[in-house]
Amino acid sequence: MLPVWMENTDSYVPPGGGGTFAVKTIRSISAAVGKLQFQQGRESKPFLPAAARLLLLLALILLLSLSRHLLVLLACTALAMMALAALPPDRILSVWKSALAAALLAFLVLLPAMLLRPAGRGNNLIIIWKIFISVQMVSIFNHTTQWNRITSALRRLHVPGVFIFTIDISLKYIVLLGRLINDLLTSYLLRAVGKNKQKYTSVGGVMGVVFLRGTEMNRQMYEAMVCRGFTDDYEGL
Repeated sequence: MLPVWMENTDSYVPPGGGGTFAVKTIRSISAAVGKLQFQQGRESKPFLPAAARLLLLLALILLLSLSRHLLVLLACTALAMMALAALPPDRILSVWKSALAAALLAFLVLLPAMLLRPAGRGNNLIIIWKIFISVQMVSIFNHTTQWNRITSALRRLHVPGVFIFTIDISLKYIVLLGRLINDLLTSYLLRAVGKNKQKYTSVGGVMGVVFLRGTEMNRQMYEAMVCRGFTDDYEGL
């Protein structure tokens, strides 16, 4: 005969909220890290080399910034829209989100001037329009050019190697640390049962581990550079 307590069925239901914080944080970090990937395989037979496209982009932005003629603004807008139409729908949405966010920020900054000086409202709207088109062109270039192509283009334009090295290593380790945070939060989510009232303590622990890991990566990279005799000559990824 089994005892009565062994014949009873456990019906424990943990309260909600145990992993909501971790899930939201993981999604945010995953989205941010995904945007910082080195865009492998996103470039498909460009009609111009990356260096030429970068020079064209800088020339168009400079022309758009300095010109006061409406015809130039309309021409740059037409070119940006033509380039945007050649992208897949998901990338078009991403480009428009970036451009609209920049235009909205510019509108909020210029809103007091537009209210205090109604006579200059047209010029302020043209500035917002220029910012929208400029950010759109930069975003199109980013979505159609792999990061290693951009690095190679910067080298061909005789940009100092230390500058390229700093950008490359920064993005690389942001991605690595972002993945580490993602893994730590996933481990926390798998172990979280019930409602956790000390979420910020868990966040502090995760950030402490990330800080220690980042310090260790920094030391290892410095020692590797010393062992290989790094001379500030960086060719890129």
